[in-house]
Amino acid sequence: MEKKSNTFKTWILISCCFFVLICSIVYFIQHKTSNLPDTHSIVLTDVGFDTSITFEADCTKEEFDSYVAIVKESFTHYNQLFDQYHAYDGINNVYTLNHEAYKNPIKVDTELVDLITYSLSFNEKDTAFDITQGKLLDIWHTYREEGLEKNAQQESGRLPGNEEIQEARTHSGSDKIQIEGNTIRFTDSQFQIDLGGIAKGYATEQTAKKLKEEGLHTGFINAGGNVVLIGHKSNEAWKIGIQDPDKQTSLLRLESSDPLAIVTSGDYQRNYEVDGVQYAHIIDPKTGYPPRYHRSVTIFCKDSTLADALSTALFCMSLEDGQQFIQENYPDVGVVWIDSKGSTSIEPDLSTSQYDVYITDNYKDKVNLN
Repeated sequence: MEKKSNTFKTWILISCCFFVLICSIVYFIQHKTSNLPDTHSIVLTDVGFDTSITFEADCTKEEFDSYVAIVKESFTHYNQLFDQYHAYDGINNVYTLNHEAYKNPIKVDTELVDLITYSLSFNEKDTAFDITQGKLLDIWHTYREEGLEKNAQQESGRLPGNEEIQEARTHSGSDKIQIEGNTIRFTDSQFQIDLGGIAKGYATEQTAKKLKEEGLHTGFINAGGNVVLIGHKSNEAWKIGIQDPDKQTSLLRLESSDPLAIVTSGDYQRNYEVDGVQYAHIIDPKTGYPPRYHRSVTIFCKDSTLADALSTALFCMSLEDGQQFIQENYPDVGVVWIDSKGSTSIEPDLSTSQYDVYITDNYKDKVNLN
């Protein structure tokens, strides 16, 4: 009887040890797996800029969670700083400037001063990009928002009157803004700035820099079409699609082994319809109306801030003028123009039944039809 009892005790002890061993192995595998580098991604819809933010990174889950926190904090900050439609407690932003800078000099964040200064300098090279057209853009924004509501009800939108447009254009120009250190003052009571053509590119670029400083080696941010590639993918090239202007699919494909910023401006983004005609959200400061040169313009370069400004500017320029401007000022930048079939007499680099595609020489071997 005693021998049988000892055998039973031994069996119980062995079983307990085996159970502990199995639990330890499972814990070890799970713990080890959670700390192995892997590809993680997330889509954020609540960090501003009226768009979703896609973030992907090759790292451990723990590292990814810390990177996501950086992306959320960074985009929320820049959205508030560059917002011209809303005020926020404790921050002097673009809204503050547009409502108070004529009455009193306003002290603002250094980054806001830097982006305004950068934008004014860019305008000296090309007047097709102009942040001082805030009054004009505000008028178009009002009509576009009304038009989108009407379009949703199967009704036509309205266009602003030409007299209203031309009057708004008189309240623009870099001579109407004074910058001293971190203090900004406007000299025209109707003057407004609008950073919509560059703010998202700047925010994406700065967020990518913060991620790299915190140790991210490979990943990307896609802020509603403003893409920044971080690092190099292992054993393969980055593959980026360029959207078909009339579909949700990619028309073109870029393959690059280098980290890049890619920004597209198109007539299909945030447009509205008036009497059967689509009007883009980008406004040509030279005319006061949406331009009709291209269906889309895509920029490839090292800096998302520059890419954002260039895509806006080139969208407001003819193909000939745009090609010359890039060649003379930014020869290292890659550009893809997608135009309606037969819209110019220039021989396209690629062509479909609907579109002619033009590519700068430095990217012709990297861009192909999808």
